[in-house]
Amino acid sequence: MKLIDSVARVMVRAQGSGPRWLRQELDTLRVRIPLTDGCLAEFAREADEAAAGADCAGSAPYVERLRQQLADSARFIQRWTGSDEAISAGEAEQAHVRIARQYALPRPWKLSEPVAVEYPRTRPSYWHWTDDLESDAA
Repeated sequence: MKLIDSVARVMVRAQGSGPRWLRQELDTLRVRIPLTDGCLAEFAREADEAAAGADCAGSAPYVERLRQQLADSARFIQRWTGSDEAISAGEAEQAHVRIARQYALPRPWKLSEPVAVEYPRTRPSYWHWTDDLESDAA
């Protein structure tokens, strides 16, 4: 990581800009699920680690990489809270799923259509009423 990127990372973390930028991304995507500050901070921390770990020669500055990671996190939250689809098993998605489950982010439930199923009986149902009677009472 370049020196300027290290300084930018320290400044962004000191100001707490990550969670604020993530909340702005969520507002842009119209996600109305209330998220706790701890949840936002955890997603911002994961984005920070991903942006800091993606340092390559000639790549974008740290702040742009962080913004991109936060946008990816916001899209994941939108997909997690807006649909019941299965999430792919990529490394970044696994970290996001872990955080979503840790903070119990809600997911819509897809209900299946009710289907009648025939239940095979071994004996007629009217025989069951006599099972509870005592032999002396009969």
